[in-house]
Amino acid sequence: MPTDQETGGYAGPPTDQETGGYAGPPTDQETGGYAGPPTDQETGAYVGPPTDGEMANGGGPCGPADWFDMTRDFTAYHLKHEADDGYADEVAIKEVRVRKVRTVGEARITFTTEEVGKGRGDAARSIAKVFAAWRHEVYGDKGTVTLQTTAGPRLNITESW
Repeated sequence: MPTDQETGGYAGPPTDQETGGYAGPPTDQETGGYAGPPTDQETGAYVGPPTDGEMANGGGPCGPADWFDMTRDFTAYHLKHEADDGYADEVAIKEVRVRKVRTVGEARITFTTEEVGKGRGDAARSIAKVFAAWRHEVYGDKGTVTLQTTAGPRLNITESW
């Protein structure tokens, strides 16, 4: 099949490379710059439950029922502020999922703790307090957060933020 150049037909507008025009900023790959932390997919980590879009009911990645993984962001914030909560060495954040239903936020946090009895509930409420501060500071929104432990007797605590 002949090309536009061979037939004398219109070959379209020239590219930036052909005109010497600005081709845009280089990518992280081109400069060797930091491309950000790896994604769960790249590390092979658990990416959480499927979103409605993945279940093919039309929810899509931005649909109101979709849960977003905020584990990395909240864990970083929590590590900076954990001394404020009094449970710096006793808890580890395992998973943080957030979604918005209309304008109200909903979050679920799974964590581990070496605390027992009343201390587990106190640790959960402390995490909820740091979570609320984070959401207000970074996102300025409101909602409820449910915290649960990963091992031992299940602990479910729901707090408003």
